[in-house]
Amino acid sequence: MSTVKLQIPIDKDVRDRLKKRATALGFDSVQAYIRFWAKAETDGRHINFDEDAWGQPSAKAADRLNRLAQEAKRDYQAGKLKGYTSVEEFMKDLRA
Repeated sequence: MSTVKLQIPIDKDVRDRLKKRATALGFDSVQAYIRFWAKAETDGRHINFDEDAWGQPSAKAADRLNRLAQEAKRDYQAGKLKGYTSVEEFMKDLRA
């Protein structure tokens, strides 16, 4: 992949508000947010970040999520799921 830098003059207030928006959407930087938007734009995809746009999962997706939740609950009650009392303990298990 060949990368280039874009330098775009932008009002400081706009940049600051864009940074808040990007953070609220889960992006770690304005640049990541802009890269995501630019890739979607060039791929011809429409990105809608409005909360209402997400709606409800399809019936198939809801069934799958409910099944997975029931399996996890059953495994937890049966003592089949690991438990951790600290981040260090969890990370140690991940690295094993």
